[in-house]
Parts: sequence; structure tokens; C-alpha cells
Amino acid sequence: MPAPMPPRPERLILIHGAWAGAWVWEALVPELAALGWPAEALDLPGDGAHPIPAGRVTAQDYRDTLARAIADGPGPVALVGHSGGGMLVTAGHALCPDRVSHAAWIAGMLLRDGQSFDDIQQAVAGPGQRFGITSHVVVAPDGASSTVPVDKAAALFFNDAEPETARAAAARLTPQPAAGHRMRVTRAAGFDALPKYYLLATQDRSVLPQAQRLMCDGVPKLTVEEIAAGHVPQLTRAAELAARLDRWLRGGGPDQPQGPGTSP
Repeated sequence: MPAPMPPRPERLILIHGAWAGAWVWEALVPELAALGWPAEALDLPGDGAHPIPAGRVTAQDYRDTLARAIADGPGPVALVGHSGGGMLVTAGHALCPDRVSHAAWIAGMLLRDGQSFDDIQQAVAGPGQRFGITSHVVVAPDGASSTVPVDKAAALFFNDAEPETARAAAARLTPQPAAGHRMRVTRAAGFDALPKYYLLATQDRSVLPQAQRLMCDGVPKLTVEEIAAGHVPQLTRAAELAARLDRWLRGGGPDQPQGPGTSP
């Protein structure tokens, strides 16, 4: 007898990655709304808009912010994490397993218990080796935060955007708290049964496709799709990303046509 389908989420919570902010989802939110999906783009501690500045953020601040967002609104919810925000998808399910019905990663950190992205980089590139933006990160003198050069961010994060768009997006990046840069998370009971989706960006120069595939390997109940995009498809391919999320949330497979645009 097939397992019962999980309830459709009543809203999506969009979680940005390192150095970014809620602004990185600006193009996606209206596309999701047009398909009937309310979406909230979180500002995380230290991202320049959240009241806690980068130099004072703790890992608990991230968890508290996420738990409040999950609790303060209708549920169940789907968590959608981009890049480093993927760690908070796993953490969010662990914090509120009864409120999270779906989880999605957009070129994101889908890590095993206790694992960090440094471990993934070594597995792909070799011991002590790094790729993507890592070797260009500038750590603050006090070690509490880091930044990335605009030119490197434009080339490695936004490589498939028009040059002006890429540079403008790179200029919006803000200091990233060290507390959230290499978080280690633990999967909660029920994680294996949670419906999961991973959008693998095949033109990603930061989280290389090989690294994304490695993170997806062996994860149960995970739907993996590829998109010919750089690291931030919500900026460059927003309509396509929204359509893919819509189809998956409605229960359609990757090769099935999108259903009628009725509200969920």
C-alpha cells in the first residue's frame, strides 16, 4: 500500500545563503505567488537587514530566527534553502519537524550529520584543496565575519547573469557571520521520510556540480533535477525555478507537464 501523501505546504520559507540577504529571492517571490504559493524570504542574522549585526551573531541566533519564522504563520511549511542556506533547511526540520512538510535545496548544502562544506570540498578536490569562492574569502580581523570581493562574487556566483546585473548583485552582498558560515547540523528523526527536492545548477562555479552530486548521493526520498544555470538560478531563471518547485510540490515528476494553475 503506498504511503500517504504529505499535506501541501501553506507557504514557503526562502532561506538565503552566505553573504546574501532576502533580496536574492526578489525575482522568485512574485513568480511563486502567480502560481498560488505564498513565499516569505527571510533576512538572517548579520545580513545587513536583520537587527543583529554580523559581528555579534551566534549559531543560536540563526536557529531562533528560523524557528520563529516557521511558527509565526500558517503551516505546514516548505523550507527552500539556497547555497549555505541549505544547512538551515536541515536545521529547520530538526527544530520543527511537525511543521515542515517539504524541503528543497537550490545548489545548496545538503550535508550529512556533523559534515561541513569543507569536507565536501576535500572529497571533490583532494585533501587541503578548495574551490569556488572559498580561496577568495576575506576574514575580518576579529574573525567574527567575512566578505567576498565584488569581482570574484560576480564571476563565481552570478556568472550566467548579464555583466551589469552580476556586478549589481555582487555589490549587494554583505559581511557573513562566521557563526553561520560553516554550521554543522544534525538530521532529525523523520528526515529520511521527508519529501526532498534538489535543483542542481550545472553551470555553478562556486558549489561545483560535482559537489552538488556528491551531497545528493544516497539521500532518501530526494528528487534531483538539473538546471543550466549558475549558482543563483532564482536571480537568472526565476520563472523556470518557480515552475519546477510548483510541479514538485503538487506531486508531479520531473518529466511530467505542469498541472493547472489552481491555488494549492
